[in-house]
Amino acid sequence: MNTNSKRLGIYTAIMMLMTAAATALRTIACINDLDHASGFFTDKTLITIANVIITVTVMGMFSYLFIAPRIKLIASFSTSATYVTTGVLGVATAFLGARVFSFVGEATKHAMVFDGKLTASGIAVAIGVPCAILAFISIAHHFFNAFITESKTDVRAYFAIATIAFLALYAMLIYVDSTLSLGESTKVTRLIAFLMAALFFLYEARISLGREMWRIYTSFGLGAAALCAYASIPSIITYFAEQKLVSSAGKSSLASLEEYILLLALFIFILARLIITMQLHEEEENSYIRTLKDYANEREKSVAESSARHSKTFASKQLSIFDLYGGEIAVDEEDDEEKVNDAPVIEEEKQCMISDDAIYESIFGKMPERDVETKEPEESNDAEPEDERAAEEIADEILNSLDNAINGASNDKKETEI
Repeated sequence: MNTNSKRLGIYTAIMMLMTAAATALRTIACINDLDHASGFFTDKTLITIANVIITVTVMGMFSYLFIAPRIKLIASFSTSATYVTTGVLGVATAFLGARVFSFVGEATKHAMVFDGKLTASGIAVAIGVPCAILAFISIAHHFFNAFITESKTDVRAYFAIATIAFLALYAMLIYVDSTLSLGESTKVTRLIAFLMAALFFLYEARISLGREMWRIYTSFGLGAAALCAYASIPSIITYFAEQKLVSSAGKSSLASLEEYILLLALFIFILARLIITMQLHEEEENSYIRTLKDYANEREKSVAESSARHSKTFASKQLSIFDLYGGEIAVDEEDDEEKVNDAPVIEEEKQCMISDDAIYESIFGKMPERDVETKEPEESNDAEPEDERAAEEIADEILNSLDNAINGASNDKKETEI
């Protein structure tokens, strides 16, 4: 069951009650008031009431579009309601396909070109041949409905196109059937019933493609079921009651018992699909998967927040453009003073200096006393005269002076020892 089951059940019950009322009135009108030769009713009271009821029913079924919520259902093709109804529909389609071939054979005798244009019989032949071929191809669609139990399969969807095309072309054949006038009510009812069935199978094919539209599918199903029942049941009852076929004005007429049986089979099939739709389950996530998904979302959110904090911390520790290019960074004076005050005081190391006198005394002994303080020569702007003596004389004088100094130092040392 799903959230739309109750609503769909109510709509189906209303559709069945109103269709039953309209079908009963139309059955009485077909038996008592229908002129089979012309296709018109001699007394239009009952048929008018029946037509109003079925019109209100079909239009009312489309209000389901605005009442039902959007849901996703898991389609099913594996129930007995599918096997039986699709089998009946396949057999009825095969019989109607054979009937269309017979109709095309009769129309071919009268088909001709008049003034460069095809006659109604010629158009019927042009439409009837592909329609009959598609009828037999659509049998494969009904077979795959029963044989393939998977809800999504392209093969069943492709053959469903043949069913849609067959029903649409058959509605065109009803339109070009020249045995009855366009204003004949039974002809209009049959035509609209086949078009509604074609639209229903259009959305049936979408289920096989995995592109379901459940609200539109159900709305067209309710309307098509009502019209198929309204067009087929009174005609079948009238045939067995009076041995007369509704909308059949002669042997060359398209209307046949096979057509009404197919409409009845369509009503049964569509009604069965609506009942199956009520029992379908909604496509929901598994509770374990939902829990894991929530945990993953929370984890992803936590990782994103952690990454944002890390990025912020990392950015705060990066070098600024002033550090890279030697610019000055503005610092508050108070903070700068606090850093200066808090910095430890480092005493300057005192360097040990050794005088030249100490070095001299350690080598030559006591340094002689100086009688006259040597004064640094005053700087003068005049250049000193150059010594004109030879280099050998200057060298001898320096060596003699050095020897005298050494001898004097040694004599002083001996006197101090004595």
